[in-house]
Amino acid sequence: LHIFGSGHSHIVGVDLFYRAGGLSPVNAILDYNLTQIGGGRPTRSTKLERLEGYAKIILDNYDLRSGEILVIVSQSGINPAVVEAALEGKALGLKVIALTSLEQSSNAKSRHFSGKRLFELADLVIDNRIPPGDAVIEIGEGLPKAAPISTIIHCLIMQSIVAEVAARLHNAGVKPPIWMSANVPGGDAWAVEMMKQFGGSRLRTQ
Repeated sequence: LHIFGSGHSHIVGVDLFYRAGGLSPVNAILDYNLTQIGGGRPTRSTKLERLEGYAKIILDNYDLRSGEILVIVSQSGINPAVVEAALEGKALGLKVIALTSLEQSSNAKSRHFSGKRLFELADLVIDNRIPPGDAVIEIGEGLPKAAPISTIIHCLIMQSIVAEVAARLHNAGVKPPIWMSANVPGGDAWAVEMMKQFGGSRLRTQ
């Protein structure tokens, strides 16, 4: 399973990748320039997620194989980065899952030249049911709402899926490949075995 998101949505990938209690065969597609920790102006990631062609460059750095799953996380689902990631994933034969707000996305115009929004390209759409704008707490008249919740909700949804997958594998008689914390006895040895079976990041070395 591969997971991609820009801006704060990249946190969902970080939360799934090499995470105690998470599944080993997960690859987070990360690019610091698309995050708020990449340095420079805070608005740089916003400009880059709107830059057509950038997401393809990122995905080209990863070994993505036909039949695998690509989860794309985006509250709005309208920026070129996520739309392009979906198009590229489909072209490579991956199954694309969108984690997005249908209320916001279906009432917004795509910023990608194709006019497509993320939910229109996905094989499966998971609606987070979050209202447009992400934030949910009214502070005062004339002020934007506070307390964005998409990152928390997206992480909760994905970790719920992880738990369900692990349970189904176990019930089917298959040992689920779950990471153990490196900070408990046996954790380091467990990690070595998981790495032998599934490796780590699918980032290309050349």
